[in-house]
Amino acid sequence: MWRIPPRSAASACSGSAARAGRTGAWRLRWPEQARHRGRSGCSRPRTRLLSKARGRGARQGGCEMKFGMLIALVAVASAACSRQPAAPPATAGATTVYTHARIYTVDDGQPWAEAMAVTDGRIVAIGSAADVAAQIGERTAVIDLGGRMVMPGIHDTHVHPTDAGIGETIECRFRTDQLAEVLATLQGCLGKLEPGQWLRGGQWNDGLFAGSNRMPKEILDEIAPDHPVFLMDWTVHNAWVNSAALRFFGIDQTTPNPAGGVIVRNPATGEANGILLDNAAYVNRRRLPEYPLEQRVVALRWALDQVAAHGITTFRDAIVTTSTMAAYQELYRRGELVLNANTSLTWKSAWASSHDEEIALIGARRKFASERINTDFAKIMLDGIPPTYTAAMLEPYRPNAAFGDAWTGKLMLEPDELRDDVVRLDADGLTVKIHATGDRSARVALDAFEAARRSNGDRGPIHEVSHAELIHPDDVPRFAKLRVAAEMCPILWYPIPGLDWEAWLGPERKVWAVRSLVESGALVTYGSDWPVVPTVNPWPGIEAMVTRADPAGASKATLWPEQAIDLATTIRIFTHNGAVANKVGDSSGSLVPGKNADFIVLDRNIFEVPITDVGETQVLMLVVRGSEVVNKL
Repeated sequence: MWRIPPRSAASACSGSAARAGRTGAWRLRWPEQARHRGRSGCSRPRTRLLSKARGRGARQGGCEMKFGMLIALVAVASAACSRQPAAPPATAGATTVYTHARIYTVDDGQPWAEAMAVTDGRIVAIGSAADVAAQIGERTAVIDLGGRMVMPGIHDTHVHPTDAGIGETIECRFRTDQLAEVLATLQGCLGKLEPGQWLRGGQWNDGLFAGSNRMPKEILDEIAPDHPVFLMDWTVHNAWVNSAALRFFGIDQTTPNPAGGVIVRNPATGEANGILLDNAAYVNRRRLPEYPLEQRVVALRWALDQVAAHGITTFRDAIVTTSTMAAYQELYRRGELVLNANTSLTWKSAWASSHDEEIALIGARRKFASERINTDFAKIMLDGIPPTYTAAMLEPYRPNAAFGDAWTGKLMLEPDELRDDVVRLDADGLTVKIHATGDRSARVALDAFEAARRSNGDRGPIHEVSHAELIHPDDVPRFAKLRVAAEMCPILWYPIPGLDWEAWLGPERKVWAVRSLVESGALVTYGSDWPVVPTVNPWPGIEAMVTRADPAGASKATLWPEQAIDLATTIRIFTHNGAVANKVGDSSGSLVPGKNADFIVLDRNIFEVPITDVGETQVLMLVVRGSEVVNKL
C-alpha cells in the first residue's frame, strides 16, 4: 500500500462515446485539456428492453454460495430507434422509471439515453423518455432527474475500508508534518488511555525527524514512557515505535531483519532506532491486540458510508483476514451491507496472524459469501514501494547513501514459490491480485500468471498486477495476452510534491503508462487504495487521468503527459473494466437491459464541463440494485 498525505453530451442513437535523506531508506518526504463533449446524433436514443422470456437473473445468494456460481444477468436484443413502437407495459409497470436525464451508459451500441426503467433491481428498459414511458404503470414511481447526468456506479478494485474506518473511529490520527502538532495530538490521545495501553495511529512522515539529533523512538519515549506506541506512516508500509514497543516485540541489537523487511538502526551503535520498514512493521503489527468485533463493525460501517457518498457501488477490500471477514459478515447479517463487496483474502502475508489462518479462511470462504459478498479473490505482497527503495527493480535505483549504487530492491517471495502459489490459487478459481510496484516485481508476477495459464488453461480467472506504475515496455503486451488486469492504484498519475520519481529512479524510467496499456488491449482498472490516499473520492483521479496534472492546481507541471487518455476511456476504466475485474462484467459496469441497476446521479455533466472541473464532481444519488443508498436530490 501507499499513502499520500493530505495537502495544508447530446443524445445519440448510435456510435461510440467515447515519493531519502541523511539516514537512507526511511527518509520519506510528505507529499505536499480540452473540453470533452458527448457526441450528438438523432433526436432520440433508441429504447432497449429486457426480454420477458429471459426472466430475472441473480448471483447465487446465501451463506453456502457455490464457488464459481456468479450467474450473469443476460442482456437481450435492443429495440430499434424511435421508429419502432414501444412494447406495451405490464399492468403494474416497472418499479421505477428515471426520466428527463442525460444517461451515459458506457455501452458502445447506445452511449446516451434519456430515461431508464427498473424492476426488481434490474434495468428493464433504457432509451428515449417517450419510449420508456411505456413502462410506467399504476404503481410505478416516476423520478424526474431534471436533466442531470446519470452513469454506472464506480468500481473501486483496491480499497481498505476497515483500516480507514479504524483509523478514523478508534486510533490516533494526525494530518500534519509539524512535529510539535503531532506530539500535541498524541498527548491528547494518551490522556484517554488506561495505564500501559497501546497508543496506535499514524500518518507520519520522516520530515518530522528533520534537524533532530534524537532517534525517532526517543521522541516517543519522552511523551509516552509508560505506553507502547505503534504508528504507521503515510505509506502504510512502515512503523514508528517507541522503546516500550521494541521491548514488547523483542527487538534488540541482535534481532535479524525479517524476510522482506528492515529494522532501521543507528549506524554507529546498531541499536534499533524505532523505524520498522515493510515486513518488519507488518509482522509486529499483527502481534498487537485485536480490536473487538463491534468496534470493527462500527469502523467498517463508517467507511462504507464514505465509499457510497463518492459514487462507488462496488468495491474490493484488498487485504482481508479472518477478523476483517467477520466484520463484513456481521454487517451483512444486520442488513447493513448495502454496497457490493469483494474480498481479497491474504496469502503469505504478514497481515494475517499465520499462514495456517489464511489457508483455513480460503478453504472456508464459501460460508462468508452471499449476494452482497464475493470471496473468490486473493492478495499476495511481492515487494515494497519505491520511496523506501523496497520495490523490486530490473535496474538499480539512483545511488543512495543507505543502499549504494547497485541496489535493485528485493522480492518478498522467490519467483518459483510465487509461481507455485499462483498456479494453486488459480486452479481453485481465485482471482489473484499481486502487489508489484517495481518493474521487476511486475515481470515476476506476469511470469507466475503465465505459468498458471500453461498449467490450468487459458480460461481461468482474470488476475491482476496491483499498482502497475512501473511496467517495462517489453511487458506491456503480456497483460492482454495473459488476460491480466493492470490496476492503476492509487491516484499518483500527476505531479505530487514529495513524490520524486526521478530522484529515486532517474529520468529514463516512466510511471503510469495508462495509454500504452490501453492501446495494447490490456484490461486497465482503477483502485483508490484508501486510506493510503486521504480520501476514497475517485473524481480527482478521473480528471488527472485525462490531464496528467494536479487536480488541486498546486502544480502546473504534468507527469508523462503522453500517457493521458480521453474521458470516455477513463470512465470505462472506472466502471466497466472494474466490473469485469470484479467478476460482474455481465451484471454491472454499464447501463443496459438485464444488468443490475447500479448507477449514480451527478451534479454536472462531466462531458460538458471543462475537464478541470471534473475533480469537483458531487454525487447526488447512488442506487445499488435498484435501491437508493444515497439521495441528495
